[in-house]
Amino acid sequence: MSTVTGIAPGASAVAHGGRHAGADRTRAGALRVAAVFADHMVLQRDAPIAVFGTAARDVDVVVRLLRDGGDIVIAQSVAATPRDTASWTALLPPLPAGGPYTLDVRAGDDTLSYADIFIGEVWLAGGQSNIELELHTSEHGADAIAAADDPLLRFYNTPKVGGVDEDAGADSAWCAAVAPEVAHMSAVGYYFGRRLRERLDRHVAVGIIDCYIGGTSISCWMSTATLNGSAAGRPYVERYEQAVAGKTDAQMRAEADAWQRTFDQWNNDVAAMRDTHPGITQPQIDAVLGPCPWPPPVTPFSERRVGAPFEGMVRRVAPYTVRGFLWYQGEEDELQCDSYRELLGLLIDEWRTLWNLDAYDEPTVGYQPSARTLPFLIVQLPQWIDGQVAAHGGDPRRWPVIRAAQYDASESIDDVELVCTMDCGEFDNIHPLDKRTVGERIANLALRTVYGDGDVAADSPRVVHTTVAGEAIDVMFDHARGLHWHGTTPDTMRDATDETGARTAGASGFEIAGDDGVYMDADAQILEYSGIDAADGEHMMVRVSSPQVSVPTAVRYAWRSWGPAPLFNGDGLPAFPYAG
Repeated sequence: MSTVTGIAPGASAVAHGGRHAGADRTRAGALRVAAVFADHMVLQRDAPIAVFGTAARDVDVVVRLLRDGGDIVIAQSVAATPRDTASWTALLPPLPAGGPYTLDVRAGDDTLSYADIFIGEVWLAGGQSNIELELHTSEHGADAIAAADDPLLRFYNTPKVGGVDEDAGADSAWCAAVAPEVAHMSAVGYYFGRRLRERLDRHVAVGIIDCYIGGTSISCWMSTATLNGSAAGRPYVERYEQAVAGKTDAQMRAEADAWQRTFDQWNNDVAAMRDTHPGITQPQIDAVLGPCPWPPPVTPFSERRVGAPFEGMVRRVAPYTVRGFLWYQGEEDELQCDSYRELLGLLIDEWRTLWNLDAYDEPTVGYQPSARTLPFLIVQLPQWIDGQVAAHGGDPRRWPVIRAAQYDASESIDDVELVCTMDCGEFDNIHPLDKRTVGERIANLALRTVYGDGDVAADSPRVVHTTVAGEAIDVMFDHARGLHWHGTTPDTMRDATDETGARTAGASGFEIAGDDGVYMDADAQILEYSGIDAADGEHMMVRVSSPQVSVPTAVRYAWRSWGPAPLFNGDGLPAFPYAG
């Protein structure tokens, strides 16, 4: 069975351009500046500031940053002589946080100016529907929107396109996180940015570049050259080519239009049900209307084909200087879960190369050793299972494989960090609405690992080693001060009380296996640890056993799409899944 991911409920429509009625803010004569540059933008502090676009090849491009009074803060020119293409990139030297400024770009007699600019912290939020889910459709979204009043938290929604669309870019804008505009900001991005604003100096602006499309595979966010160069990526390209082979353009457009009508009607019916029955859950809606009509047909003009948003979105934003990336994706790749780890590493390498500001150059395939190591903060997939699958007693356990791939990337690739969200999912709803927990948790991870804020709690318990102890296995956890049980599955955790001691099989989340490799639910007991690492207070032991496995050889924890995952540390952070 294929995962039905769909588009986040209430997400802004895919942009197709052609709507602006006034002057094109990205263009003056032959001069064009990338659409991500606009009034109210935030530029990254303490790093070279990349400004880029196109211009006539025989004209110098001059980029100036001005104070409100017109005084020049810094200027940088790109000479016409070395340029053999219309593209140009100017690097302004690193500057501290501050503003407001005006950015002035000139090429001969052509000039573009952008006002109310601040220098602060910039992050790009990428992925699919769960980072796309907007503030107005998240839990307590209406309250959050009404309370939003921070002009120094700003966001830019990259137009959702699968190819170069300059009209859509001209329509896009940077907006402050104030009502009502903030309603269409990524909920995860909003809570992430709000938390940074709380902890950083109050004069430091924060900018979030939203760059996502619901229902997209990881292969959509990479170049086809990199995919074709990878054993894991090539099948994605081949499946796409097979899907469109032999079809005429007219036939594919008719299929896409028919699906769009069905999809739009389903969304309208969902909205009507939500209006009539406030608080209705997605499973209840699906029981009446049926599941989201997904996936859409594969076409050469789809925003969800391989490489499409990479070309139409990521490359239109890069190399806009950012502090790092937030990545929340993986649901769409369930059926190819065994390929996910390789593709995730390739995506990280390719994006870091694309944002390389040291002797900036466009990448061809994969990683270039000179690329700067920009931080990647990844949201590990939460718990979820399709209700019909669960009703028949099945669990394909593909989501644990995706989670393991994400965990391995965080352990083996420099400056890749992972946030555990095993307590944040919803049964039979692939779009859980609690995005505040996710956004604030990943912000704390950034504060701890990127900004060096040692006063925030960001580390989830993780297994560091296991030891066979007779008929049991002792599982050692790090970051486990105050380790305890709390609830069982996410739907029981909000009202649960903390417990210590033992949990019985089926409620502990642990399984063990012998030489036959058959895992059985296991009893588990939290023990005080007195080993060599005990002095730091961060290590705790869990003893796992089952009367059905007399000679255990392997253990795993929370290794289900949806199931018991009750271990938390004293900071209230859930333990990472484990298998080994």
